[in-house]
Amino acid sequence: MGEAIDTSEIPHLDGEELALWEAGLEDFDHGRYWHAHEDWEDLWNAHKRRHAPEDEILFIQGMIQTAALLLNHERKKQRGVDNLTIKVNAKLGKWGSVWGIDIARHLEQMNRYGDDSGTWDLDAQSYVLVRTGREVQD
Repeated sequence: MGEAIDTSEIPHLDGEELALWEAGLEDFDHGRYWHAHEDWEDLWNAHKRRHAPEDEILFIQGMIQTAALLLNHERKKQRGVDNLTIKVNAKLGKWGSVWGIDIARHLEQMNRYGDDSGTWDLDAQSYVLVRTGREVQD
């Protein structure tokens, strides 16, 4: 996966960006993956407009793609799940935790959904983001 990114250098969000992140979290945890995707896409665009570091922009894009992965899983779109699993791993594989989310554990869970592609045994609606310090819910 390469060298880990130092998350201590990532600034905390505030203002509109914090509101977009939190709206995406709320939507994601309630299974509204399309809405989380839209919230985080607005956050991604805000980061691009202010010329945020490329790693942060790619992190947000990876989170957008996790929402799309679960939406594709719900719709039983194997090609979409398979493609997004690859993209999510490429963008989130170097992260530990960011903005209160345990990204390493979140990525483990997304890979479970990727592995479930074609069998559809897992329920995407039961998944919530893994917060820092919280146990994973199976």
